[in-house]
Amino acid sequence: MSTARQASIENYVNTAGKIRAKVQGLSRELLVWQPGPGKWSINEIVGHLLDSNIVNSYRIRKIISEPVTPIVTFAHENWTARQHFNENPMEDLLAAYDALTTYNASLLKKLDEEQWLRYGMKDEERISVTHIVDRFICGHVEGHLAQIDRNIAAYS
Repeated sequence: MSTARQASIENYVNTAGKIRAKVQGLSRELLVWQPGPGKWSINEIVGHLLDSNIVNSYRIRKIISEPVTPIVTFAHENWTARQHFNENPMEDLLAAYDALTTYNASLLKKLDEEQWLRYGMKDEERISVTHIVDRFICGHVEGHLAQIDRNIAAYS
């Protein structure tokens, strides 16, 4: 396994700890507080990251198992609005994210180079497993960690 691939998988595994560290010790009031109409609470942000991890898990499995396939999209705003994430304890969201990440990391470590480089299509763009891990998951988490910081600052 290449060093770059190992780093991608390690960065992916670390997303769970980064999310957990960011929300650790926050009050329930802060976790469910929304900074404005149509703005997500921290619980909703973490729920969205969990949904995204689920969708990307499916994308990876389709890419490695089927002929070149379209990359499925999802209406993330609607998913978040309709799942009532503010009614979930944060620990439940984190536990689900942790379990899914552990499960996916096990798969990623077993992929051969050909599988790792396979791709699906998003319009005319080739989206590889590497791209999904590095951009669609890890980069996405980083962006939403910054959103959590903004929520914390606005609440204060």
